[in-house]
Amino acid sequence: MNLAQVLRTAPDAPSAFQSARQRSAELYADILAVAPGGDGRVDIEAVQSRPSILRRTAALLSEALPPGTDRLVCAAPDGIAVTTALALHTGLPFATVTGAGDEARLTGEAHAGEHAVVVVPLVGAARDAAPGAVSVVRAALDAGMRVSHVLSVLDSSSGSGDRSVADVLQEQYEVRFHALFPALSDLSAFSTTDQKEVDPR
Repeated sequence: MNLAQVLRTAPDAPSAFQSARQRSAELYADILAVAPGGDGRVDIEAVQSRPSILRRTAALLSEALPPGTDRLVCAAPDGIAVTTALALHTGLPFATVTGAGDEARLTGEAHAGEHAVVVVPLVGAARDAAPGAVSVVRAALDAGMRVSHVLSVLDSSSGSGDRSVADVLQEQYEVRFHALFPALSDLSAFSTTDQKEVDPR
């Protein structure tokens, strides 16, 4: 296959030249670069205001979408930027949830029976973050949608000593949780050298 054919069949130029692990490593490094101070916290607003980060985040999140997804759902206003980027990348429509707890309501077009995936940009410890994610899941379920997954960019609940958000969502709603990056994860976990490029000598 020549270069023109590779570029024509690749979903985007980076995926033609880099493995998913390399793209993840570069994105994660860029996300951490906008973290305030050195305490591991990430300013998710700064992350969502950078088009280059949003484009690459959408490309990686799209690979985690389950087959048959009909619609994305997010909390407004926190999840709108990353969900819009994912919607533009995939062509999937999305609806938003306003309010929290028992006041959470689905707004926008949504239909009973649709297979929905909830998108949240950042989750923290389960005791803090799960209620927000759970409110969005519950609002989608109340509208008659089927929710199988919650996708997140960053999960900072790792090492918090609390139950994970994944456990809470699975126990309460049988919904799976997937984050692109656990916060404070070791950057070396994402190899920046594609295995096929390693010199065997």
